[in-house]
Amino acid sequence: MKKRVAAIITEYWDICHADVIISKMLEGFRIDGRAYTSTLEIVSFYVDQFPDNDMSRGMAAKHGIPIYGTIRDALLCGQPAFDLDGIILIGEHGDYPDNEIGQTLYPRRRFFEQCLEVMLEAGRVVPVFTDKGFAVVHEDIEWMYEQIKRHNIPFMSSSVVPYSPQRPAEKPFPNGAPLHKMFGFSYGPVERYIYHTLEMMQSIAEERAYGESGIRSVKAYKDDEAIGRLLSDDWNGLYRALGGFINLRDLDAFPSEVKDPVFLEVEYVDGLRSGVFMGNPEVVTFAAAYQAYEEEAPICKEFVLQGQKPYIHFARLVLEIEKFIHTGRAPHAVERSLLTTGALDACMRSLHSGKAVDTEYLNIKY
Repeated sequence: MKKRVAAIITEYWDICHADVIISKMLEGFRIDGRAYTSTLEIVSFYVDQFPDNDMSRGMAAKHGIPIYGTIRDALLCGQPAFDLDGIILIGEHGDYPDNEIGQTLYPRRRFFEQCLEVMLEAGRVVPVFTDKGFAVVHEDIEWMYEQIKRHNIPFMSSSVVPYSPQRPAEKPFPNGAPLHKMFGFSYGPVERYIYHTLEMMQSIAEERAYGESGIRSVKAYKDDEAIGRLLSDDWNGLYRALGGFINLRDLDAFPSEVKDPVFLEVEYVDGLRSGVFMGNPEVVTFAAAYQAYEEEAPICKEFVLQGQKPYIHFARLVLEIEKFIHTGRAPHAVERSLLTTGALDACMRSLHSGKAVDTEYLNIKY
């Protein structure tokens, strides 16, 4: 039986996140030659902005879905009682302001807070999926996590990358193995894409021996300092292993050719260290190297995305979202999103200040 859900969206246009997620739920999709029909029924839309290339009104008319003017009305669907089975929040893309440190203030907390108000008034919580992390700034991230735990809300938030196919599939980093250090590449604008690399790496890190310990501090470097960290004794070996794995053209020349280099260093409570390097314009994939012991060669993994429509990696995420809405069981701990979203916020603050950022509220075990 299909579950009834509301879609709460910032904007809806061709290849935006609403399109690559919601359109698949409305019109079906294929994975490896097999066709799938959604197990969800989207019964209402709330759309925050309508740019000139808006698709929401056309898709709503095509599929008989009302667009409501408020989030509350979209959740109530014109009825006096809250009677949905789930909520999908897409708080990505749109014309929103940046703050003084360059964070785009997407209304993820506002979306979630208004949904929470309706659920609490009704005395009934339902599974909530939110795209790309809890919120943007530290205070909102921490607030959302507290509400989720306090009210026992079934909650899922994720990048698409951890659920993408991995290469090589036959040589995974084993769950339960020790993890000494990890290094990953990213590309694109810092805030938008380092999040995906953090999610990719955290999906492996949280399965290490002894479990997740939380993050102690975050330090971001830029320009010559970023290149210096990449080529330092701490990271040069992993850089060369992963750069060779993804076939960088020239490992020696590459760092000096990067546009606006950024290096992010994450220190975990248990001593695990994580590094991320922005490799524009040559790096156009998400890949990471994982080192169990200091003296061992790392295991390198690429998380493979489709670079054009239908963006099949999002179809794999859609399957996970739909299963979550039906069961109320997220495929990973909610704390993963706390760490990745919180580390991204700390990265932006560190870039702005030039100093390491203590992340005491991310010192959490799971």
